Amino acid sequence: MLALAWVEVRAECSAPVPVTSATCEAAKSYHAATGGVALRVHVDGVLVCEDYRPAGSGGVPREAWSGTKSFWSVAAAAAIQDGLIASWDERVSDTIVEWRDDPRKSQITVRHLLGLTSGLQPDSSSGGVPTYSQAIQEPAVADPGTVWAYGDVQYQAFGEFLRRKVAPAHADPLAYLDARILDRVGAQWSGWTYDDGWPRLPHGSQWVASEWIEYGELVRHGGAWPATGERIVDQELLDHAFHTTIKPDYGLTWWLPLPGETGKPCDTVMAVGLGTQKLYVIRSLGLVAVRLTSQPWAGWNFDDDAFLAALLAPDAPQDDCPPDAARDLTVGRAGAADLRFDWDPPAADLAGKTELLGGYDLERASRPDFADAVPAATLGGPDSAAVVPLEGLAEPGIVFYRVRARDKCGNVGP
Repeated sequence: MLALAWVEVRAECSAPVPVTSATCEAAKSYHAATGGVALRVHVDGVLVCEDYRPAGSGGVPREAWSGTKSFWSVAAAAAIQDGLIASWDERVSDTIVEWRDDPRKSQITVRHLLGLTSGLQPDSSSGGVPTYSQAIQEPAVADPGTVWAYGDVQYQAFGEFLRRKVAPAHADPLAYLDARILDRVGAQWSGWTYDDGWPRLPHGSQWVASEWIEYGELVRHGGAWPATGERIVDQELLDHAFHTTIKPDYGLTWWLPLPGETGKPCDTVMAVGLGTQKLYVIRSLGLVAVRLTSQPWAGWNFDDDAFLAALLAPDAPQDDCPPDAARDLTVGRAGAADLRFDWDPPAADLAGKTELLGGYDLERASRPDFADAVPAATLGGPDSAAVVPLEGLAEPGIVFYRVRARDKCGNVGP
């Protein structure tokens, strides 16, 4: 017999003040010394530090360069939620039918394109940024999921994929991004580059810091927007963007800390553009920061770790707060040989801050207090479901199961 349970535990969580007046001044000095012209920092949605050079130039738009890439994983998550895309692992050739007869292109998924692991030639054969139609004609030079390659082609190919998905309700991918996400959080871009009549996806957006940071606040809240009470993007879908594929510091359009890195808080996610245009989101600290430069070659000597060391208070630790409990665990048969476990994922940690989950531990035991618990499955990623082979799970008598969430910093919930 199976029994499903969760056990309540108590935990202490640090509650540091991540940015002080002294660290703000240090960050401003470092920002200015490395070519920065706009700096804006929020903690728990409140402006705590800002700097503009020259003074009063906070309303001047700046090119985000490749920071533009980080809009498209969130747009993809919304499209999955809307039923326009089946899943992160939908084959793109189901929509770009021109790829169906290509042995490599026919296997490319949405996750491959946005994680830069599709195997497509990364840069255009003709030089420069390809149009959508040119991008989908570029050859696949490696099997999908085997090579990480940075370039424009994969994002422009995703542009053609998303264009076909959102038509005819939306004129193009940017119209969908605006209507579905940006307009609803009050984040207004100042300009956007178009190629052959379609918005450029890998770079080309222009922002003032006070607008780009609102997008970061949506990511900090896990796709929710407390100002209106809306759930704009499902958190579980969104958080796929913050898990690596084959490059250890890159998710789906977002840069991440390397495993074991100490220079950045372990749940940091970053949108990064040429000239060190930066959007930082650190959920455990409630922090969102934007830093912009005026020229693509500015900021060549900027370093993330040095900037964060200046900005964050010395007693602001790595996240030590476990996730809240995963609840409502259910189990059913998945075919003749497997069990399927499903549960409600925690949205927050035990201190109530939006959590960035790293995975789950499914455990089984013969006692309800789980004193003799052993692993049944270990999962990476945000998905709140597991299929486990039935062989080896069934035991005489009552068997108890529970699932415990792990965050990106290794803290394990109840």
